[in-house]
Amino acid sequence: MKKNIICIGNFDKWSKFYDTIYHGYKEDIEFYKKEAKKVNGKVLEIACGTGRIYLELLKEGIDAYGVDISQGMLNVLKEKTKKLGLKPKVYRADCKNFELKHKFSLIIFPFSSFLINLTTDDQIKTLKNIKEHLLPNGKFILDFFLPNPEFIVKNYGKEIKKIIKTKECKFVSINKSYFIDEPDQIVEFTGTLIKDSNVIWRDKIRIAFIYKREFELLLRSVGFKNWKVYGDSYYKTLKSSEQRMFWVVQ
Repeated sequence: MKKNIICIGNFDKWSKFYDTIYHGYKEDIEFYKKEAKKVNGKVLEIACGTGRIYLELLKEGIDAYGVDISQGMLNVLKEKTKKLGLKPKVYRADCKNFELKHKFSLIIFPFSSFLINLTTDDQIKTLKNIKEHLLPNGKFILDFFLPNPEFIVKNYGKEIKKIIKTKECKFVSINKSYFIDEPDQIVEFTGTLIKDSNVIWRDKIRIAFIYKREFELLLRSVGFKNWKVYGDSYYKTLKSSEQRMFWVVQ
């Protein structure tokens, strides 16, 4: 559950520490690279952040575009591309209402980022906007976790600590989660990052839980008709909440 913290109060502030927190998470990169290589045409990543996946697409020569709501995140991404000699095509925009001149063969929305849409209206607006930016027969792919009731009962309201080791130093990450709106399935996380016994980052994070059947209804409501949902990034059958849901929507 810890690795699923996505939405944050101050994205620009978070951009300074995002790569520290998630530097070791690479489980989805090969999946999105493989899917991007299947299509002939432009690829868009929504919530491209500091480029964890986006830069890997550029390295493969994929004609990749990106949008993110945080200029701070995009600034970090652009600094990375300078060092790599790559030219990014990224824009600051909201997933609900971005407007790009191009339509895309593939749109991806990785790492639970769709869950930052806290209301049904925002979820529908985002899906409609994605659909409008897809070419005929284009694909939309996203992943997010399947809420686990047992985990909720056992861990919510408790602090969960994790040690993060980088080449430079060691950090302690502390996360605490609880419902702030149980009927609407909105959860708030308090994230803290500690270096040398000093708190260097703390913020509140909110996401909306979405179950499998709920997301199927959302897809139908905006006119999507064909999709497959896999368990994890290895195209396995989805069997339990121990797996992430990877949706491939046509």
